[in-house]
Amino acid sequence: MTLVSAELKEGVQRLFETWSSPGAKTVGPTVAETRLIGPQTSEAKWPNFTVVSDEPKSVGGTDSAPPPSSLFVASIGFAENVIFARQAALRGVDFDAYETMVQGTWDRKGIFGIEDADPAITNLLIETRVTTSASPQSVAQLLRLTHERSPMTATVAKAVKIDRKLYVNGVEVPIISG
Repeated sequence: MTLVSAELKEGVQRLFETWSSPGAKTVGPTVAETRLIGPQTSEAKWPNFTVVSDEPKSVGGTDSAPPPSSLFVASIGFAENVIFARQAALRGVDFDAYETMVQGTWDRKGIFGIEDADPAITNLLIETRVTTSASPQSVAQLLRLTHERSPMTATVAKAVKIDRKLYVNGVEVPIISG
């Protein structure tokens, strides 16, 4: 079963045409308002959604939701998934499954300033697994475009070293550089 539906293809094509037109308003903010609702629990609210973050009990949380660092790396994966699907829809590439694993490496001592440790994520591994009848080369090209065009990945790539792996139908494939 393909994940690239007719509705996705039509919607992406409409969006592309709208944003390609002269004078299209394409620059705007992305906003999230958050508030602390428990000792280590926060929520972000939008008109139709609420997302909650918490910490494990071992650090004073209630372990009721993923911690902020997990949501951060998940947001990179979410964005990669969406952009890949859009690029595939524009180029007529179907796929049956698409998974992104994002792993961030950071020194937790930095949260408390221990030994002058830097709290920043210093490395990201983005591992992508695709099941498709398309050629590995076309998938690698789509993934390169995804990495270039995903707002999350493009932003983070300016600050952090990103390692990437691609598996097409279970076989590791080189990612075409651009």
